[in-house]
Amino acid sequence: MERITIIGIGPIGASIGLALMRRKLNNTEIVVSTGDRKAMDTISKIGAANRTDGNLRSAVSGAQLVVLDAPIGELHELLEAIGPILDTGAVVTDTGPTKTPMLRWAEQYVRDGAAYVGGRPLVKRAPNTIENADATIFQGANYTVTPAKTADATSIRTVVGMVEALGSKPLFLDPAEHDSYAAAMQYLPMVISSAFTTTTAGSDGWREMHLLADDGFDRFSQLAANDPMDNEAYSLASPETLVHWLDQMILELYSYRNDIADKNPELLEKFVAAWEMRARWEADAVLPREGRDLPSARDSMATAFFGQKLADRLSSATKEKGPDLKYTRRSRPPE
Repeated sequence: MERITIIGIGPIGASIGLALMRRKLNNTEIVVSTGDRKAMDTISKIGAANRTDGNLRSAVSGAQLVVLDAPIGELHELLEAIGPILDTGAVVTDTGPTKTPMLRWAEQYVRDGAAYVGGRPLVKRAPNTIENADATIFQGANYTVTPAKTADATSIRTVVGMVEALGSKPLFLDPAEHDSYAAAMQYLPMVISSAFTTTTAGSDGWREMHLLADDGFDRFSQLAANDPMDNEAYSLASPETLVHWLDQMILELYSYRNDIADKNPELLEKFVAAWEMRARWEADAVLPREGRDLPSARDSMATAFFGQKLADRLSSATKEKGPDLKYTRRSRPPE
């Protein structure tokens, strides 16, 4: 019997386990391992694994695929612990947003005969708790795959097989490319969330102002509630790229600031542009249907083997008319 072991379980890992269990893979056992007994009880309760195992060595033994679903602060120790005891032919993957350090640690700890192939599901609506794990969040979502240079075709196919079993689309990126995008999409929001929190909660008027803090404050400050050491580690994973995006954000904020101070009519155009950009993302219409699109799994495999850049391939997707994503303006209220 084959075995997939998920270690250091969080909401994403629990959702992966739940999705794989629902696929009822032939002759495959899903095992979850964590030091959190309450989390293991929850995994058993929601049916996200065939069994749980608090012993890391026995959980990894016999596993063809090991999925690490843990904060960056724990990943180094996990790789150091399991790397030397992986079975020959075993593949380690992960779900985290930074790949360059993972590849470095994998080269250091993963034994000869085993391989590391990085991964990350790019879901639009992730559950917040293990109890709310959702097997459907991967359907149609992109799932990045970042193989180590030493990973062979069989190891890559193992991870791609899991990705496709989840209902996701493999998206191949090299580690530097992945982390440069992640700096904008994952690290920048975290820094902004923390800065928003310290700006408001650190102000002189916070004792009175906090009485007005509602779900808006909760949503925007949520990333500031991550483990501070993890936030620091993510910030320093690709510092030059993150600084670039912070500079761009500062310039954009200053532009908004000036338009607000001057009551500039261009302020509305900025909000309209932001509304339409987000609507296109929400509708999966960022790229024109007839133009460039994301590669198929077959094309992605070719990228992994031949090193072509993702943006150099053209999609053969069916041409369809996309939704109307233009903002409909209302009449302004009288001043």
